[in-house]
Amino acid sequence: MNINGYKKFLVAVYGNAGDECIEKEDWLLCPVCKNKTRIKVREDTELVKFPLFCPKCKQETLINVQRQNISIIKEPDARRRADNL
Repeated sequence: MNINGYKKFLVAVYGNAGDECIEKEDWLLCPVCKNKTRIKVREDTELVKFPLFCPKCKQETLINVQRQNISIIKEPDARRRADNL
């Protein structure tokens, strides 16, 4: 049963109170190409230093997610880290 079918079921059984039970879910979008990834987040999801992989552009990006707001973590590349050692 998909989310819309489940929501209709809850409304049929509990009335409009069923709307309060389901939190909003959204797909995470790739920060590089803006396409959907395979990860869904709810409103109460928090991710810290999460390696988000995009199946379309094949890029991996470290992100933080709080209240469905995405912030990109910029890390120096391997060459710059080696130069600083």
